[in-house]
Amino acid sequence: MRNIRIILVFFTTLCIGLSGAQLKAQTDGLHILTQGNYIFSDGDNAPYWLTACRQGLSSIETRNGYFRIGGTYNGTFGKSNSFNYKIATDIVVNENNKSDFFLQQVYGEISWRWLTLCIGSKERFSEQKGDKEQFSSYAFGENRVNTLFPNIYAKQLSDLSSGGLAYSGNSRPIPQVRIEIPEYTPFPGTNGWLQVRAHIAYGRFSDDKFQEDFTRDYPTARYGKNILFHSKAAFIKIGKVERFPLIFEGGLEMYSQFGGDIYSHRSGHILSMPNGPKEYFKAFIPLSGGDDTPVDEQTNISGNQIGNWHIALTIPTNKCDIRFYGEHMFEDFSQLFFIEYQSNKDGKRRIIYYPWRDIMLGVRITNKSNIIPFVDAVQYEYLSTYDQSGALYHDPSKNFNDQMDGVDNYYNHGIYPGWHHWGMGIGNPLVISPVYNRNGDLEFRGNRLIAHNVGINGHLSCIPLAYRLQYTYSENWGSYYHPFDTKRYTTSLLGEFIYAPQESNWLASLSVGYDKSNLIGNNIGAMFTLAHVFSITKNKK
Repeated sequence: MRNIRIILVFFTTLCIGLSGAQLKAQTDGLHILTQGNYIFSDGDNAPYWLTACRQGLSSIETRNGYFRIGGTYNGTFGKSNSFNYKIATDIVVNENNKSDFFLQQVYGEISWRWLTLCIGSKERFSEQKGDKEQFSSYAFGENRVNTLFPNIYAKQLSDLSSGGLAYSGNSRPIPQVRIEIPEYTPFPGTNGWLQVRAHIAYGRFSDDKFQEDFTRDYPTARYGKNILFHSKAAFIKIGKVERFPLIFEGGLEMYSQFGGDIYSHRSGHILSMPNGPKEYFKAFIPLSGGDDTPVDEQTNISGNQIGNWHIALTIPTNKCDIRFYGEHMFEDFSQLFFIEYQSNKDGKRRIIYYPWRDIMLGVRITNKSNIIPFVDAVQYEYLSTYDQSGALYHDPSKNFNDQMDGVDNYYNHGIYPGWHHWGMGIGNPLVISPVYNRNGDLEFRGNRLIAHNVGINGHLSCIPLAYRLQYTYSENWGSYYHPFDTKRYTTSLLGEFIYAPQESNWLASLSVGYDKSNLIGNNIGAMFTLAHVFSITKNKK
């Protein structure tokens, strides 16, 4: 009841604010969003797809909800209005979540031509997965909630993937300073055949207090404070649809945790990692640690480095677009390429070929001509994180001279608590997040899995209703260090339906989820949301 009263106070008194949903507005001014969300469920946890890949907003508790209020203010300045800017804040009040209140997004952006500088916390999504413009031409897209805040519903509905391997939008945003080319931009001298986009960012994790509180009942668990964040990515796009019916895309994204302090409740302060200018450089160009870091950091790569290769081929036709895509994840330099360097204690090095066994492969068919009524897109995805370079790891030593590279232990790390934020995995959510560990450990316990994911979305032409259906099946063996006693299975279903009347300021949705699993429990439930927007704008001249 206390949170319900807080929600009512916010609803009646905070009628202005600034939200972080990406704005697709064509006018300057202030655009305000209010949204209520509640999950009713039964079982061990809230149904998986009612929580996963939702920017860390939903809780795994069987009864949970939130109220958010905010908006964006965007405008232009400079000669010929050549600069665009945006200011945003997103206030969230929770019930049965990791915090009663938080600022989900607070950021400012300034753009000039193809370049953007963003400072703050902003919701971001996995790369190369969906079609963010899929519903823009339908009646569903003419609803003002979707027009002004497309990332709240339209983006979620069009994304049928299980999420990216290195970054998925499964956790809360990380505060950062980010300079980027956010959209594909023609490269000079290529007549539009080559386009590029890229970013570089530095930031800081914001979950210090959560990690300390979450691990309180597990005295030996490590938790971190003041941990720093770095990311970078570069993508290319080759092809012109009007000249040749094949588009190639490829790229690389890399992330790093570095700096900060490591603790446990039993031992107190364990370790301070350096965070000077050298460490920022080593995060950007992965290098081994110095004398002020642990021995493992000096032998390998400084910090927790994780990355992801992308490739995609799109075949556009008059009736449909067919898109094939793939991802491969790596940690440090392990599996960065198809080769591994192995050295013995005398410094002699050999090169071995090692194929990528841990991959994501997917295909998406977008229906452009109503070949199948009421179906807009179908997507299938296969994911394997089972191999992880093999089950053995060994550095050269006196008693055994050979090096063996293995046990990559995805998303976990020997120093840092792991690749998560506020307990939710930053990478693919099918590797079950530490927040599910009821004993307070922050380890990813089930990172060796094989999974299949199928999604369908579409809309009805007779009424302004859009939908998303998703089926996911996974088999999980635990981790190499802590294997499960028996193989774990998870089947998760989602049905999501969004009612968005044309030219209306209101939107409502109903989502139904179901899990049958000996890993996350047997769960069934529903999620209801209601959203409203209004604007104070001035037309551009």
